[in-house]
Amino acid sequence: TYDDYMHMLYDKLPDITMKKGYIMVEQKSIYINSFGRGRLLNDKGERILLRTKKAYELFFYLFHYREELVTKDDLVDILFPDMTSERGGSNLHTTIYQIRKEFDKHGYPDIIVYKSGTYFINAQIKSDCEEVQKMLMDMLTEESLRRILKVYDGQYFERDNYEWSEYRRNDIHSKVILGVKEAISLNKLSNMVLMQFLLVFKEDCLLC
Repeated sequence: TYDDYMHMLYDKLPDITMKKGYIMVEQKSIYINSFGRGRLLNDKGERILLRTKKAYELFFYLFHYREELVTKDDLVDILFPDMTSERGGSNLHTTIYQIRKEFDKHGYPDIIVYKSGTYFINAQIKSDCEEVQKMLMDMLTEESLRRILKVYDGQYFERDNYEWSEYRRNDIHSKVILGVKEAISLNKLSNMVLMQFLLVFKEDCLLC
């Protein structure tokens, strides 16, 4: 279509400052719920709904690897491994176009940008994952464990079951269990919080 054709031309521009004739500015923040099933929220706490599972996976993949360089080939290999490079590239452009269009409705223009051969999310990102990882850097307290229990609605992208998220999923889960065991050994937790923890993590036979 004409829109897809223009989108491909747009992505081939060498520098984001050339696109639409302006310099990229800081956007509103978005919140990513990564525990259990991935969800997207705008700065008002409203759900941002994407059209396809591939669109969600693409966005969450860019979030997962936001500290690294993600190329077109990376995305095609992950999202469309059984397609030719040409067809996979075309589907990638269409998926990115759909994501940009949906985020634009919520006031996030150019949410995914392409610069110097890589794609990245053009917004400040907050997430339950980063919140929990930050708490796990210190000894867990009753307050921090209550917060973890509130946001930990399953493991990292557990219900989406993305293969690329498996290592971090296992890593975070193991650190939560270890942190609780350390807090128990120092008598830092009340019986009520321990019971809540056992209900949430009943499948983990690590507490005796």
